[in-house]
Amino acid sequence: MTQAAGSKSAFVTGATGFVGLNLVEALNAAGWQVTAMHRPSSKVGPLRAFPVQAVVAELGDATAVERAMPSGVDAVFHVAGDLNMWSRRNAQQTATNVGGTENVVEAALRKGAKRFVLTSTISAYGTPSGPVSERTPSTAATSWINYERSKWQSEEVVRRAHERGLAAVIINPCAVLGPRDVHGWAQLFFMIRDGKVKGLPPGSATFNHVTEVARAHIAAAERGRTGENYILPGAEATFADLMRMMAARMGVPLNAKVAPPVMLKLMGHVAAGVAALTGKPPDISPEMAAMLCMQLHCETDKAERELGYRAVPVQKGVDDSYAWLVAEGLL
Repeated sequence: MTQAAGSKSAFVTGATGFVGLNLVEALNAAGWQVTAMHRPSSKVGPLRAFPVQAVVAELGDATAVERAMPSGVDAVFHVAGDLNMWSRRNAQQTATNVGGTENVVEAALRKGAKRFVLTSTISAYGTPSGPVSERTPSTAATSWINYERSKWQSEEVVRRAHERGLAAVIINPCAVLGPRDVHGWAQLFFMIRDGKVKGLPPGSATFNHVTEVARAHIAAAERGRTGENYILPGAEATFADLMRMMAARMGVPLNAKVAPPVMLKLMGHVAAGVAALTGKPPDISPEMAAMLCMQLHCETDKAERELGYRAVPVQKGVDDSYAWLVAEGLL
């Protein structure tokens, strides 16, 4: 695909995923020329809806990643990552989140990428005792939850590359809702529909709409300050209220009560014990239980001031996610 005169060029990893596809859509709408990287095993049907140059490479293959990346690209968006919450798969998660980031960073340096945007997560700050902002010291380096630890380590990879000259910006979304989500929070729709919810999580979180997350990525590439993190604060809600919104949207009764934290954590350990015997991922792991008991509160307006990011009501994220699932015949 030839680049149109005056258009910007982007290289996107994880282009077939939830955030990746929404970013590709936003880049396309903004007139960017996109090279979209995906794994050999990825389902590429949705990606074909956009005029992108699709390239195949495994994050763990440094040579393939460098070969896939065009020279002098205006922005590399490293969206790919492993969201695993089961300790048995920690080694693979670290290889993807840390080793994969190293490979993309090195390729970006060698290929002369003008900007680099890392899709991180609020979880890279660990489990702070109070409100989270970009100034909050991260506790993730010593976290027992490998997702938190590996995402912080991936940020460290990018920060070291920034010291070597990579014009890098880090985006930290919170819990992301919206269209094209199948494996994330949208899973709750299926659990509620199938009557699998026996107790509601006691925690709360900050929720982002995926469309605004995608726009924030582009803004970070265009005007974000290099070497900086941008947390994307959103609308706050309890997990119980989120699930009640989902049930109401489907017209399905949800009579479960909020479970005490100790009960949810016990369920996680029991399920992990069963998973160790069967080899099948648990419905809820100790890591999942711990995160569903957290009370996450963001206290920052940096992304709003500098990137033009805006929070969207949780109900809007629920409605858009549901509408897409219905349109796709999944609900």
